[in-house]
Amino acid sequence: MDVLEKGKAVPEIELKAKNGETLNPAKVEGPLVLVFFHPVVLASRHVVGYLRRLPAMAPGVPIWFVSTATPEETEVYIQGYLEEFPVVLEGCAALKAFGGRFVPATYLIQDGKVDLAFTGFHKLALNTLGRRVAEQAGKRAKDLVTEADNKGEYELAEPAPCE
Repeated sequence: MDVLEKGKAVPEIELKAKNGETLNPAKVEGPLVLVFFHPVVLASRHVVGYLRRLPAMAPGVPIWFVSTATPEETEVYIQGYLEEFPVVLEGCAALKAFGGRFVPATYLIQDGKVDLAFTGFHKLALNTLGRRVAEQAGKRAKDLVTEADNKGEYELAEPAPCE
């Protein structure tokens, strides 16, 4: 599966976003959404796109995007699209620390432990994540991917280009 199992502690690592923010996922109190992605992987693009809806459902819940692409590829992708989120430009070491090899890999972390983790674009998993985050934020839970989106159920993850 290439993701940490539910209930496992996340690694003690420091992530530094393009905007200067730093984060140790093991030290975050409350929920945190952490997404490893690559801009040219279709499943990654879908996951990122749907997770952009999450702040409207659960304001204040941090969402961090960790790229496994080159900084240049990531910069082009995030312009005008992910600039309001923390984006880690060089995330291969972090992906390896999480034991991952494929992108996208999405984590819902609660108080330093894995609450939900999956690879690829998975409609049910994204909707489960959205509902859990909304509930934890005390908001009305609803689906991130709706029937109106006319989107399939699943798209496979692909190997990250990390050495």
